[in-house]
Amino acid sequence: MIFMPILSLAVLSLIGISFAADATEGQKNLISSFEGNLSQKELAQIDMLSLLGRTGFFVAEAVKFKAPKQNWKLDSVQLIGWDGYNGTVESIPQERVIALEVRDKDLNLLYRFADSQLPYTNYAFNSTSLYPLTIRLPQVTVSDDFYICFYDRGAVAVACERLNETSKNSFIYLGPGNQMLPANLPGENNETIPVNWIMTVSGS
Repeated sequence: MIFMPILSLAVLSLIGISFAADATEGQKNLISSFEGNLSQKELAQIDMLSLLGRTGFFVAEAVKFKAPKQNWKLDSVQLIGWDGYNGTVESIPQERVIALEVRDKDLNLLYRFADSQLPYTNYAFNSTSLYPLTIRLPQVTVSDDFYICFYDRGAVAVACERLNETSKNSFIYLGPGNQMLPANLPGENNETIPVNWIMTVSGS
């Protein structure tokens, strides 16, 4: 797995655009899984099918967030992803189904979303690099800690940053068994690589 700077300034400028209008309507909150400027980070793109084979279909990139207040209304989730489209006809992605779940601190399911990846990924916006993938939700009420679980199912490679120690907020969620595991990915020579999934949520 190679980490490299892969977000251009053009893409970075788009990260907040889809949330900007919402943020001006009332008192919207944006909560991100990362700190600092993404343009200064070395990021990789990971999809679970490539990493785990067919088992990856049932595995999600998961991030734990804390609601700013009780009964906070979550309405959008944004991650950074790439569907493989590089501008050539051969790279036009096949349609697959992605999914997203909102779970409470005890991993009880609060909301589930599923759809084709095509309307959301970089191909739909004629972008040949990583692109913000935004999923609008009906207002989902959350309190305290909650989890966003994204099932890429090989359709979208999700951006992550490498950490020096295991993340306290990023996880790998196993659907069968309803388990959260540390976001430590296999590396060379039996080493593990702790990562942090790049994700932002919006609500009020």
